[in-house]
Amino acid sequence: MKLLTTPLEIENTICNLIKSYNLISFASAWASTSSKAFPLLLKHSKKINKIIVGIHFYQTNPNFIKEFIDDKKVKFKTNPTGIFHPKIYLFENNSKDWECLIGSANFTEAAMQKNSEVMIHISSDDLNSSDVYRQISDEINNYFETATSFTQNDFEAYVKVWNKKLKKLRDIQDVFSEEDNNKPIYKSKIIMSDWNTYSNLVKNDKNHSYEIRLKLLEKAKSYFNKNSFETMPENYRKQIAGIVKNDNEDQELDWMYFGHMASPRFKKRISDEYKNISKALENIPIEGIVTKDNYLNYIEYFKKNDTYGYGVPTISRFLAMKRPDLFFCLTGGNEELLYNDFGIKKIERKEYERYWDDVIQRIHSAEWFNTTKPNNLIEKQLWENRSAMLDAIFYTGEI
Repeated sequence: MKLLTTPLEIENTICNLIKSYNLISFASAWASTSSKAFPLLLKHSKKINKIIVGIHFYQTNPNFIKEFIDDKKVKFKTNPTGIFHPKIYLFENNSKDWECLIGSANFTEAAMQKNSEVMIHISSDDLNSSDVYRQISDEINNYFETATSFTQNDFEAYVKVWNKKLKKLRDIQDVFSEEDNNKPIYKSKIIMSDWNTYSNLVKNDKNHSYEIRLKLLEKAKSYFNKNSFETMPENYRKQIAGIVKNDNEDQELDWMYFGHMASPRFKKRISDEYKNISKALENIPIEGIVTKDNYLNYIEYFKKNDTYGYGVPTISRFLAMKRPDLFFCLTGGNEELLYNDFGIKKIERKEYERYWDDVIQRIHSAEWFNTTKPNNLIEKQLWENRSAMLDAIFYTGEI
């Protein structure tokens, strides 16, 4: 008998046992396809004797189910009384030659690569092994008899619900991207702020730029309300892109707030490629909901042309100017405090999807973000620019 206490130890043991024995049986609350054990299980699928997997809370990945549609040896607990929660892995040649793992680890990537798990490793060499083997086999058989195979129709229906439930599940788990999250969301001072706290933090920024920032964002929105990026006057495009500082119509405004893009090469790209940038921006509606699909379509042009001059600061600048209610301009001047408060790793210049997953999704989960629009005129204006105005809280650099 042996105690396994690390994900690596558990995963390596399961993989070795899959290769070593003639028959594989297990019961797991959930299953996924990203561990090393899954492709190995498919490679040795002829060894499968009985597998039972739960789908409670829709935490079993559809890709696992897809591999075993109409498979008579792999069944799913589709409507259990209570939660189907066992984790038993039996590998055998016969009743006198076997090994088994019992404990907390599901057949998932998280259990075998990230989580804190414990498994007891027992075998036919242990004391009272005959009785233990019989009990284990009986339990697996009982699970199997009350489970069902997935049909193609079952699978398609499951996928539809799984897609709807996934975001809620990830929100509950504080999971936003594939990056490790080293800080639970409830420890974020900014995300957990109510509207009054958030509003006071913005208004009390040490640069005393609250009014200027709001005026700039309101003016940028007015540009987009009247024109596409392509049809704007050139000086408007330069202001939106943050490559000029002054505003001839309003000397108080400084267009290098919210990050500036004043390098000569970037200036040339704005002049040469503004029509393509405009087409990309058309994927972001001027009002209403912006989905991740909208965002992915928007960044496609920048990803295809991702040489010096584009990157997360650039694409987030355009987004914050067009939809300051939803987007935040990530810059070198504000990233340090944001990363510390959100508990995330630095987002590199080309990590476009992480900007949505790790920054925007966290912002959109905040209490202050989801508050009802205030009636007070000044507070209402702040609410309409609330994501972009986080810069007033996080900004530490020089304008």
